[in-house]
Parts: sequence; structure tokens; C-alpha cells
Amino acid sequence: MPTMPVDNGFYVTSGFGPRWGTFHYGTDFGRGGGSGGHPVYAVKDGTVTASGPASGFGQWVNVDHPASNGGGLTVYGHVIPEVRVGQSVTEGQRIARINPDSRTNGGVAPHLHLEWHRYVWSPPGPDRLDPMAMLAGARWPGTPPKKEPRMAQPSTTYTQLTTVDRGWRDPNTVPLIAIHTYECPRESGERALRNRAQYQQTSGTGSYTVLVSADGKSLRANDDNYTPCASLHTGDRLGFHLSFLAYARDSRETWLAYDTQLREAARICAEWCRLYGHQPRHLSIAEMRARKAKGFCTHADISDAFGESDHRDPGKGFPMDVFLRYVTEALNPAPSPAPPTKEDELNTDQHRMLQEIWDQLRGPGGKGWPQLGKTEKGENLTLVDAIAEIRADLDKLMEK
Repeated sequence: MPTMPVDNGFYVTSGFGPRWGTFHYGTDFGRGGGSGGHPVYAVKDGTVTASGPASGFGQWVNVDHPASNGGGLTVYGHVIPEVRVGQSVTEGQRIARINPDSRTNGGVAPHLHLEWHRYVWSPPGPDRLDPMAMLAGARWPGTPPKKEPRMAQPSTTYTQLTTVDRGWRDPNTVPLIAIHTYECPRESGERALRNRAQYQQTSGTGSYTVLVSADGKSLRANDDNYTPCASLHTGDRLGFHLSFLAYARDSRETWLAYDTQLREAARICAEWCRLYGHQPRHLSIAEMRARKAKGFCTHADISDAFGESDHRDPGKGFPMDVFLRYVTEALNPAPSPAPPTKEDELNTDQHRMLQEIWDQLRGPGGKGWPQLGKTEKGENLTLVDAIAEIRADLDKLMEK
């Protein structure tokens, strides 16, 4: 969870978007009574890549954020820097103060201008993003993060929690269940799952909520109340992210051949549906952007909806129709046969009739009928024994 770049009491004075006949590629923060001299804080951990004079800003500070912390770059303009290029900074660390000299920003009252660039510093255009999307849920500087207790969540075969995440969140507010592929072979077993999760951890390349192997085993890498690093900022925050050990290039036929893998993933997703109210249906891009409906999407859908990624997994071959049917079946399992009721038990007359049939076949008490003859051991023959004796005698007659 990021930290706000200014203290509590500041507010947005000019947002990201069209302004004065042009486009404002940042968010301005100010406060009543004047902002000059107030501290500015790093919103996330990173490394200072620029500090000092900058055209249009007077002075600025740029901080590059590692992939393990969500990536991207933040720009802090109209400030007096207090850090140097190459310096590592931590989230919430003071890095500058707002320049009280309004001549550095075109005569506008002193304020902080914050920008968020998708990867590295970029000229005005699509790689400059709305900073408020990144700051959703951010805490004020000096406020300790709120640690939510672990809660009821879908069970998995294994657990190996990562530290590559974007912080705490309320899982009840998460509208999407997003499907991914890890882009690896269809590997099986505990070792494969742990190795894939560990690679993401050590390389800082990201994380999922759950991974599912080819043999239908699963591994939890993030608790539901943590935001994974699976699809850049907006998609991460809005989704539970499940990744198959598979390739996005796989055909529909290949996917359907791994039925056990699909069903384990469907079971987990069905539990998310029960816990948080998601519906087993594929949301439209418009629904995803509206953020009101709860349902399913792919990583490709997230790319199309929010424009922060170009990934297209799990691919056109992914059988979303079959998968959602499996989720529905897991949500509504076939009822078990009902135990026998008293209506199914024999009444007195039926029991007496059954006893009479038994006596006719086996004799009173099951000891045979003396009038039918004796066995070689001297025991009374039953009706069945007698018929067998007659059959044997007939066979002998036929042989003659």
C-alpha cells in the first residue's frame, strides 16, 4: 500500500486530465493557508534518478520504483530536493519540500505536482498515468499500515506466501477474478509450483494469488487481503489473480485435455464466489471499467479495460465457457442421495410376506424341508436343493 506524497490536510487542487484547453499529466496537491515549505514524501520504495533543476518545474525529484514494488516512476515537481541522484529511498521517506517561490511554477500558488509514468520517464502521452489510481487506499505519512488478520479464504494444496505484493486490501471490495497463464510448460507437482513461486519472489517480477499445476494441485502465494503484482496497478488492486502453469498459445483441445487442472482452478474460484459474491460469468470490458459487477475476466481483458499492460493471456484457446460451467458445478454440487426414510421401510404385512417367501425357499428357520429328502450329510433339503436334485436325475435319464 503506497503512502501519500504530502501530509494529511492537503487536497487535490488540480487533477489528471483536460485543463485550460490542454491536458494536465499529473495531480496537484495544495492546502489551505499555503503549501510552501511543507514536506514531500516518496510514495513507494525506489531509487532517485533525477534531483535538481527541471524545465517547467523549477526543480524536481524523480524516483524509479522496482518491479517488485509495482514498477514505474514518480515525478515530484515544484519542490526543493533533499535527496541526491542514485540514493535509495523508502516509502514514506521525506525527499523534498514544496518550493515557496511561486515564480518556479508560472505564478501559481506553491503546490506539489505529482506524476506517475508507466515504466521510465516518458514524454506526455499514454505512458503517463493518473497518480490517483496508484494512490487508491494510500495512507498518510507517519500512519502505520493497517494489518488485517488472515481470514477465511479458498483452500489450496500448498501455501508459500510472497513478499512481492502491493499491500493490504479489503477482499470484499475486489470485483474481478482474473485468469492468467504463467507462460511455462504444463508442469506437475509441489516442486513445480514452489519453484515458479520462488522465481517470482527472488526475481521480483511479480506474484499471483494462486497458482495451479497440470495435475490439479494448487499453491497460494498471496492471501486474499493482499494485492498481488500480476497485471500492473489497477488490475492488481481490482482482482484475485489465478495463474495456470501453461502457455497462452495452447489450443482449446490442449486446455480440455487438462481437465483436472481446470477443475481445481474452478473449485478455488467457486470458493471466491461464495465468499465475496462473484458471479460465474465473463464480464464485459464496460462492466470491468464500471467496477460495479463481480465476475470473471482474463489478463487480456484487463489490458483492454485499463491500458496498463499489453499481455494477452490466457490466450484465445482458453475454454472460458467450459471453465465457468465447472465453476457453476462446484457452486451447485449434485445432492447426495437421501437416506432411507420410514416410508421406505417394510410395513408389517410386507415383512410377513417376505418371511413366508423365505420359509418356502429355505424351510422353517432355514433348516430345509424333511419331506423333500436329505443331503449326504443328513440335512433336510431346501426347495432349491430339491430342484437341483431333480435336475441331476433328469440329466442322467437323458444320458440313457
